Amino acid sequence: MQAEIPHVPTPPAAAWRRWLPSTHVGFVWLVIALLHVVLMKDTSRWSRSDVLVWDAGGYYLYLPAAFITKDVGDGSFLTYVRKQYRPDLDPDYSLVHLPNGRAVFKYPIGMAVAYSPWFALAHGYAKVAGFPPDGYSKPYQRYIALGCMVYSLLGLWLLGRELRHYVPDHLAALALLAIGLGTNLFIYSTVDAPMSHGTLFLLNVLLLRYTRQWYEAAGGWAAGSKLALVFGLMLLVRPSELWMIAVPLLWGLTSRAAVAQRLRFWLSRWRQLLAMVAIVALVGSVQLLFWRVAGGQWLMEFYPGERFYLLKPHLLDGLFSARKGWLFWSPVLVFALLGSIWLRRIAPALVPVVVVLVPFVVYLTFSWWDWTYGGGFGCRPLISLYPLLSLCLAAFLARWWNTRAVPVAFVVGALVLLSVRQSWQYSRGVVDCCNMDWARYKEHFFDH
Repeated sequence: MQAEIPHVPTPPAAAWRRWLPSTHVGFVWLVIALLHVVLMKDTSRWSRSDVLVWDAGGYYLYLPAAFITKDVGDGSFLTYVRKQYRPDLDPDYSLVHLPNGRAVFKYPIGMAVAYSPWFALAHGYAKVAGFPPDGYSKPYQRYIALGCMVYSLLGLWLLGRELRHYVPDHLAALALLAIGLGTNLFIYSTVDAPMSHGTLFLLNVLLLRYTRQWYEAAGGWAAGSKLALVFGLMLLVRPSELWMIAVPLLWGLTSRAAVAQRLRFWLSRWRQLLAMVAIVALVGSVQLLFWRVAGGQWLMEFYPGERFYLLKPHLLDGLFSARKGWLFWSPVLVFALLGSIWLRRIAPALVPVVVVLVPFVVYLTFSWWDWTYGGGFGCRPLISLYPLLSLCLAAFLARWWNTRAVPVAFVVGALVLLSVRQSWQYSRGVVDCCNMDWARYKEHFFDH
C-alpha cells in the first residue's frame, strides 16, 4: 500500500506581494511607477518655480490664503508671490473681483482639499529645513507635485485590480500598460501632476469600483456611502464631473426588465438614496461656505464670460489635429473605442454607460469656447473617461487575443513606446504645449 504523502501548506505570500494586484498587473504597475519617478525627477519645472502656476496655481490659492497669509477674500498676497516666483505672470490671474470689493478664486476648491496633506508636510519641512514658509518655495512645489503623482499611481494600482474582475490577468496588465503609459495621463501624472486630471482619474476609478460593489452588495450602506463621498469629491474638484452620475444611474440598464428592476431597487432603498444625496451635498457645501466667507455670497460663476458653443463643436480638430487632437496624441485609445463593440462580452452592465456617456462627454468637451483648453499635452479633460475606456480596451484585447495575440501586442506596444517618447519630448519642450501643428510635428519628430 502506497504511503500517503503529507500535505504541505503553501507558505504565505510575502507581505509586499499582498499589495500588488497580481503577478502580471503588479509587475506592469511597478514599471509604470518607475517611469513616473524618472520623468518626474528629470523635469525642469523644479528649477523654474513652474509647478504652482496657471490652473494648478489657481487650485492651490486656497491653502496659502487660509493658512499662511490669512487674507481669504483679498488676494493681495499674490502680488508678493509673483514678484518672488514667476514675475512674468499676472498677479490677478485666477482672481474674480466682486462688486462688493472682495476677491475670490476662479477655480473650485476641490484640488486644494487634495493638496492639503502634502501642503501640511511641505509647510512643516520648510520651517525645519530653512526654506521660506511662504507656500511657494521649493518644498511646496515638490511635495504638491509628488503628492499628486501618488494619487495617479494609486488610481492605476486600483484600476489594475478592477480590470481583473473582467478579464484575465495578462489582458488586464496590457490594458493597464496602455492607459498608464500610452496616453496623456502619463504627463498629467508626472510633469503636470498638480493639474486636476490625475486626481480625477483616481476618483473615477473609485466611482467604477464602488458602483460595482454597491450593486453587487444589493445596496449595501458601506459601498453606497463611499460611492456618494467619491462623487461629492469629484464635483468639488470639477463641477462638470456631474455628468459622471451616468455611471451609477445607467449601470446594468440593458433591457426594459432591468430598468423596472432598478426602479424597484431604488424605491426600496429611498432612505439610503437620501443619505447619499446628503453626503454629496455636505461635501459640496465646502465650496459654498468658502464663497460665503470670502466673497459674501453663496453662489458665483466659476468662468465668467466663457461658454459652450453646442452648434459649432471642433470635433475633427479635437480628435485628430496635431495641435491637441485626443486620438492624435493618445492613439492607443482608438482600440478602446473599437472595444466598445465587444464590451458586452466582459462587462454588459457598462454598455449603456459607455454608449450614452462617451459620445456626450466628447461632444461637450469640444464644444467649449477654447477647445484646446490652454497649454497642455493632448486633450486633458477626457482623462476622466480613461477608467471607463480601459474596460473597453480590455474588451478589445479579449476579443482578439486568442487569434491575433502577436500583432495586437506589437501594435499596442509600439503605440505605448510612441507615447512615452512624445511625453519625454513634451517634458523637454520639443512638443510645444500650445502651438503644435503638423509641420512642427514632422520637423521635430526625431528630436529629443
